[in-house]
Amino acid sequence: MAGIRRWQPPRLRLFEDAHRRVTWLELVYDLVFVVAVAELAGVLAGGGVTAFMALFVPVWWAWAGYVFYANRFDTDDVGHRLLVLPQLLGVAVMAASVGAIGERSALFALSYVVVRLVLVAAYLRAGRHVPEARALTSRYAAGFALAALIWLASLAVEPPQRYALWAVAMAIDLATPFLSRRHQSALPPQSEHLPERFGLFVVIVLGEVVAAVVVGLKGHAVTPAALLVALAGIAAALAYWWLYFGHLDESVVLRTRLAGQVWVYAHLPLSVGLVAFGVGVEHAIAHATAPGWAIGVPAAVVFAVLGVQHLCSRDRRAGAVRLVAAALTLLVSALPAFVTLLAVLVYGAAQVAFALRPEVPQDDPQHVPQGEA
Repeated sequence: MAGIRRWQPPRLRLFEDAHRRVTWLELVYDLVFVVAVAELAGVLAGGGVTAFMALFVPVWWAWAGYVFYANRFDTDDVGHRLLVLPQLLGVAVMAASVGAIGERSALFALSYVVVRLVLVAAYLRAGRHVPEARALTSRYAAGFALAALIWLASLAVEPPQRYALWAVAMAIDLATPFLSRRHQSALPPQSEHLPERFGLFVVIVLGEVVAAVVVGLKGHAVTPAALLVALAGIAAALAYWWLYFGHLDESVVLRTRLAGQVWVYAHLPLSVGLVAFGVGVEHAIAHATAPGWAIGVPAAVVFAVLGVQHLCSRDRRAGAVRLVAAALTLLVSALPAFVTLLAVLVYGAAQVAFALRPEVPQDDPQHVPQGEA
C-alpha cells in the first residue's frame, strides 16, 4: 500500500507549515454527495418543496460534519479511511431514501444515525490521542450522540411525529458547534483547507444547475425559446460562480468566531438556493410563461447569502450590492419565468462587471469618488 500510512493516530493539522491539499478520499466523499444532491433536486422537481428543504439539511450536515473533522484531524491513514467508508455507505443509503421518504423514512433515519455515530467515534478517538483537543471533541461527541439518539428514537413513532423528532435532533446537531465556541478558539480551523472544501460543495450544486438545464432540454422540444432559457440559466449560474469564487476569502474563518461560523453556516441556504434555482430553470424551459417565483425566490436567496458572506469578510460595498440585487430580484419574481430569469442574469452580470472595474489609486489627484452603481 505505497503512498498511504498504514496506521497513524489522529493529530492536529492546524499548525502545520506544509500546504494543505484536498485528499483523494475527500473527493470521493464529495462524489457520493453529487448523487445525493441530484436525488434531492428530483424531489423538488416533483413538487416536494417541504421535503426538499427538510431533507437537504441533514444531507448537507452529514457532508459538513466530516469536513470539520478532517480539517483538524485528517491523517488519511488506514484507520481514518476505515472510519470514512461507513459514512460513505450511509450517505448512499440516505440518497436512495429521499425519493420515497414516506415509505423509507426509517431507512433514512437509520442511515443518518450510522453516519453521525461513526463521526462521534472519530471524535472520541481524536480526543484520546490529542489531549489538547479533548475539551472540544468531547462536547462535539456528546452533542452529536444526543442528536443521533433522538433520530434513533424517532423510529418508535410514525410520521408526522417522527419528523418532529427529526427537527429537534437537527436543532441539537446544528447548535452543538455554536455552543462549543469557547473551546474552538484554541483550535481554529485551518484557513486554507476549509474554504476550499466548502468551495467544492458550491461546485457540486452549481453542477446540479447545469444538470437541471440538460434534463429540461431532454424532456422538451428544443425550440428557440427553450434554448434561450437554457442558455440564460447556465449563464446566470456562471455569474454566481464568478461572484462566489471571485471573492473567496480564506481568512474569514479566522476573523472572529461568530463571523467565521456565519460564513460557514451560510453555505446551507446558499446550496439550497442554487439547487432550487436550477430546478426553476428546468421548469421554465417547459413553461416559459410560468410564474417567476420558482426562479426569483431562490435567486434572491443566493444573492442575499453572498451579501452576508461578504459582510462577514468586512467587504461592506460588495455585501450591500448583493443585498440590493436580492431585493430587486424579489421584485421581479411575480413576472413570467423568462423575464425573471433575464433580470437575474442582468443583475448577476452587472455585479461581475462592477467587480472587474479598474481600481483607481486613492492618491491619484485625478481620482473622483463615485457612488455605487
